[in-house]
Amino acid sequence: MKRFIYTLLLVWSATFMVGCSDLMETSPSGEVDKDMILANVESVETAMNGVYSTMFHRIDFVTANAHQCFGDMAIRLHAEVMGDDMVQTAEGAGWFWKSYCYEVRERFAQKIQLCYFAWKYYYEIISNVNYIISVENTAKGDAAKLKDLMAQAYTARAYAYFMLIQLYQQTYIGNEHKPGVPIYTTPTGGTSAGKGRGTVADVYEQINKDLTRAISLFEEAGLAQSHISHFDIYAAWLVRARVALVQNDWELAASSAEKAMAKPGRRILSRNEAEVTKGTFNDDTKAWTTGTTPFNSVSSPCVLWGAEVLSEQSHVYASFYSMMDACTDVYYAAESPKCISNWLYSQIPESDIRKGWWNGDIGVPTKDWVYGANINYNQHKFQWANQKANTGDFIAMRMEEACLIRAEALCRNKQYEEARIEIAKLGSARDSGYASRLAAFTDSDEQTFGTYGTVTTLLDEILLQRRIELWGEAGRLFDIQRQRKGWTRAWNVNGLQSNHTNQLSKYSDYAAFPSNYIECILMIPQTEIDNNPNMTDSDQNEYIQ
Repeated sequence: MKRFIYTLLLVWSATFMVGCSDLMETSPSGEVDKDMILANVESVETAMNGVYSTMFHRIDFVTANAHQCFGDMAIRLHAEVMGDDMVQTAEGAGWFWKSYCYEVRERFAQKIQLCYFAWKYYYEIISNVNYIISVENTAKGDAAKLKDLMAQAYTARAYAYFMLIQLYQQTYIGNEHKPGVPIYTTPTGGTSAGKGRGTVADVYEQINKDLTRAISLFEEAGLAQSHISHFDIYAAWLVRARVALVQNDWELAASSAEKAMAKPGRRILSRNEAEVTKGTFNDDTKAWTTGTTPFNSVSSPCVLWGAEVLSEQSHVYASFYSMMDACTDVYYAAESPKCISNWLYSQIPESDIRKGWWNGDIGVPTKDWVYGANINYNQHKFQWANQKANTGDFIAMRMEEACLIRAEALCRNKQYEEARIEIAKLGSARDSGYASRLAAFTDSDEQTFGTYGTVTTLLDEILLQRRIELWGEAGRLFDIQRQRKGWTRAWNVNGLQSNHTNQLSKYSDYAAFPSNYIECILMIPQTEIDNNPNMTDSDQNEYIQ
């Protein structure tokens, strides 16, 4: 359990000045004296602010490949490139290429890349909020504010465990009794013994317990969200909706999403608000301009939770936007543009404003491309707000996702009329011809295809809308796993051949991967196996040479 020592102090050091040496003198064992440090509401609030800072900027504990370890956005990008809808055009500087090629698992014995980073990152969040939660009944100060802060901490812990269990084990349904991830709910330190993996069901039970407690405390506190970067009751409801969707609890998913959408002042972006202006890139001079998008600002009316990034906080070489925006002089994206799959793009009608979020077939295939944004199917959805200042906010939750969850849950629960009404809220805000499109699909909760196919049923259409709307932000791999359909990067549909640069042909079954393909889940880092007395090599996830 050495990984947990001093984590609270380390997070705080980034947010306010603390006399660490004095604290160390009063805690000679090396443990944090939580009763002294977290004595009042003000100190608890400072600690929680440190947790939020950690969630979006962490590049300090990996021994290599740090530039692809920039917090929660990095892990979600990993889950995107491992799927079928995002194409990584080239290796470039190497960032996320191992994820795209399914080669991150082989580095589980090293303190680099995703196996180690994701584990340590989310457990550090858990460790910190466990200290915060431990003073729930002892910290002094305003009672309502303390309840609100504790609710935020419980939500953060649930969120971290939810991400961990999706990364390190198969989806919930059908895998309830498989090994989960270790559960810690009390402060840990250098003398704490590590715990075993437990089961998937154990982890989800803890997640739901935390969310129930968080929502109850938010309701009791009755306070409005003080900053968009903080969890509030509506963000907690959306986390609950995500979890319920994975657990196939359709009624809970639908009702939770509905409650998330009730946030005052928040709404789905209108058609005009969702428009993207593409940046430009000159192939000859390398001159570029930054375009405009609603997806780089937490001030967008659709945002439920996200991180506002100020210029002094930005990290150009460790940023979601440096990986995504190829209309720039930051070489990461310009050397390795992120593109939409040509099949998914072909499903977007011309009347849909989202057609402009990407290049279409502009006559520059990968084999003829050299550098920058001018390539078939390149994305413009995620652009810097101001590349010269290295700014662009990170949007982690928005109203459109809640709408899509509710529509899917209603449809799977055979509430077809309500599902149509719900998906029309989003579809009509994107596509001027959506009413006639929606009418063409049969009322059915059957998903008829995985990666590509003919959109036939209402559920097909809802899931397709999810793939288009949440491209690049939801972690496509997680949807592949929970939907339990096969998937592929190889297709030839009416002459449209897959534009994936790596179709994973090194695997014998690459043309039709099962959703529970072992390569889709991460290996537990070897450091955990070595240092945790309650975990051995037999607890490791299956490894394929």
